[in-house]
Amino acid sequence: MSGIGINPTSVRTSAEGPEFRLGTVMDNNDQGDGGTLTYLYVETGEAVTGLGYLCVVDSANVAEMTDATSTAPGAGAGMRVGAAQAAIASGGYGWLQIYGKGSIRTLASAAVGTALYCTATSGAVDDAATSGLEHMTGISLGTATGGSAATNADAYFNYPYVGATA
Repeated sequence: MSGIGINPTSVRTSAEGPEFRLGTVMDNNDQGDGGTLTYLYVETGEAVTGLGYLCVVDSANVAEMTDATSTAPGAGAGMRVGAAQAAIASGGYGWLQIYGKGSIRTLASAAVGTALYCTATSGAVDDAATSGLEHMTGISLGTATGGSAATNADAYFNYPYVGATA
């Protein structure tokens, strides 16, 4: 994407090292529709599967995919969250979307206009408020997902973070 000096789908390996300082935040105001997208540059603590997979980010700007363990109270409550823009190898570097219209991984049949929660499935959210799983504050679906398998859906990000336990 032009206009901000980054390609949000560009990733680097641990051998290549980071291209930007960890925690760098970049805006892209050149979307053609007036929309702003904001990205956060991170290192991964585990392999991130691909576009739309949700990650929790610690204070050192190391990301791992969300799941019942990484977002649990005492481990992830209040931490920043973003959606990967590409697959990133463990120990690699890449961008997570934290603001604007993007893509997020959901479980089957997640509805628009409902609260989204972490799931036991790495990097995916759902609209089912399962006891003990955390609310993903600052993310809303733009498109409902159907079917019986996990899928990517349009979503809106507003600097998301791990919220309260269901």
